[in-house]
Amino acid sequence: MESKRVRLLPMLQLLLPTVAIQILLWNGDRESTDSFYSYLTNDQATIQIAVQVISHILGYLQVSSMCAIINLSTRFHFSRRSTSLEDLGLWNALSTARVDMSLRTFYVAVASAFVAATLLPGALWAGALSPLFVLKVQELGDQSLPAFTERTRANWDSQSQVRGPQIWNINDDCTVINDVRGLVPSCPVPTLQGLLLLSASSATTLDGWPRKHSKLDNPNWEYIGRSFGTGSSVGQTNDIRIDNKILYYNYIEFGYVADVSCIQNTTSDFHFRLIWSKDQNVSASEYQNAHHPELEFDHSLPHLRAELSTYFAEGYLPNSIMGAPELYPIISWHKEYENIAAWATFVNDDRNMIAVAAGTNLYQKLNQTQCEVFFTPMAFNVTVNRSQQSIAVEPLTSAETQDVEPTGHLQANVIHSINLLARMSPSLYVSVLGETLNRNVERMQKQKPYLNLTEAVTSAVADSFTAIIDDILVAYGASQISNAHDTTFSAARGVVEAVKIGQPLYRHLIFALNSLMILLVAFEVARTRCWQGVTKFNDLDIVSVIIASSAGGGGVAKAVWDQHDTRGTDWVADPSDPIACAVRVEWSLNSTLDGTETMVIVKSRERSRKSG
Repeated sequence: MESKRVRLLPMLQLLLPTVAIQILLWNGDRESTDSFYSYLTNDQATIQIAVQVISHILGYLQVSSMCAIINLSTRFHFSRRSTSLEDLGLWNALSTARVDMSLRTFYVAVASAFVAATLLPGALWAGALSPLFVLKVQELGDQSLPAFTERTRANWDSQSQVRGPQIWNINDDCTVINDVRGLVPSCPVPTLQGLLLLSASSATTLDGWPRKHSKLDNPNWEYIGRSFGTGSSVGQTNDIRIDNKILYYNYIEFGYVADVSCIQNTTSDFHFRLIWSKDQNVSASEYQNAHHPELEFDHSLPHLRAELSTYFAEGYLPNSIMGAPELYPIISWHKEYENIAAWATFVNDDRNMIAVAAGTNLYQKLNQTQCEVFFTPMAFNVTVNRSQQSIAVEPLTSAETQDVEPTGHLQANVIHSINLLARMSPSLYVSVLGETLNRNVERMQKQKPYLNLTEAVTSAVADSFTAIIDDILVAYGASQISNAHDTTFSAARGVVEAVKIGQPLYRHLIFALNSLMILLVAFEVARTRCWQGVTKFNDLDIVSVIIASSAGGGGVAKAVWDQHDTRGTDWVADPSDPIACAVRVEWSLNSTLDGTETMVIVKSRERSRKSG
């Protein structure tokens, strides 16, 4: 009788895998961002070695349990029925999870399929135990956002002053921060005038994809698409918990959607008026004789020609106050009215107007372009990608919103800044303003070649002013945070890189497989009454095989030799010998050996074998 320890072995071998799978199911969805994450990122090779070793151990225990079940159950069957030596060879191969090529083709296929199946548990355990990098959402705290309150009005509402019907630009109170946070002025113009014009010149993308453009106060960051004047706190504050595991985070910010609509108004009153012109033609030799008589000069040098003109960019906009037209000077070193451009803005009657005037030649297509700006309060989802150092802003059209500055002064200051930008940009050889708008018109024509010239101009100019407005709003917001320290807060949620153990699919598969094995063991235990009466003969134990064979005498060997004698052949210990494989044996008690179990011959019948 087999010992109780051996008969309990299949159940004991499944104990550790069962405990392991229960732990995985209970704790498998836990996501770690702490010490285990740090260890995994620093020593992945060691973790993988440990996973492989544990997977092999757990898989081995499950496979060993199944092999023990096969061994005990086939021995239980053998104790009650006779079997052929070939069947005994198959049972032996299955009990040791190997392929015996001496078996017939069908049995080789069965053994091969079983051996292949024994590889599955280890593979499933590897999938269930391998650490995976996953994304986890967690609260990061409050993100500082700019506020435009009465307390800091001197910071954000002091550059433009209304004096009678006119707007005066006062730069005396402007302050600038220029440190690790970037270039942060309280007055966007003139400090950011070059960056604003550069942004406007590339406002339209060539391929129609969302525009990528630098954050003016901190060029280490870039916007993907429009900023809508939000995201100004990025790079200016460090008040939320940020570490290297955070890939990106987002928060809600209130701001404005600035819509710019442009037309070509042939009745526009904004124009240039020539107020002075000087055409001077002086030879180089005359100049040197007059100013440097001590130097020798070449009388063949060509004449120097200088044509200098001064203009007023002037006129009324549709919402201007009568008696107070827009008026500022332009200087040009060209023929009269050639290569000059200007624009003016005015805020009145709840309208924000922009008018563009241009002279002949380079910028003539821009002349009489007129735009109106509409500000709509809106809530935005701001997503900050730390790995790419990018900011994406999405309007939340269905979300509840609020006006960040309900008096309208912030909107007016943005339009006034555009007006001041035109007055601070020189136009001696070429017009900086004209070049800015022209470059974007060219980009619009390349993106949409089907547009006629007027459509391309009005669309491109609208894009340019939209880019300027968004950037000015961002500049005001950054200044409120870093200069005025006037802030409000919004909850930030971050997506962090975490690690968890295994994929759920493999956890559930290994659970199903382990459960199936437990059911199989339970069924066999019930069917065989825990293998009561199983023979002591164990075909996996060489000692047992030798003792049992000798106890049975030479009956089996004689049956094989007799069959070979009949056929005139010799037994040469070939494991695939069809005569030997066809011999059927059974187990009985040997009365001459005190009831010792022994193997006796039942009958011998040669079975046809197919070549493998």
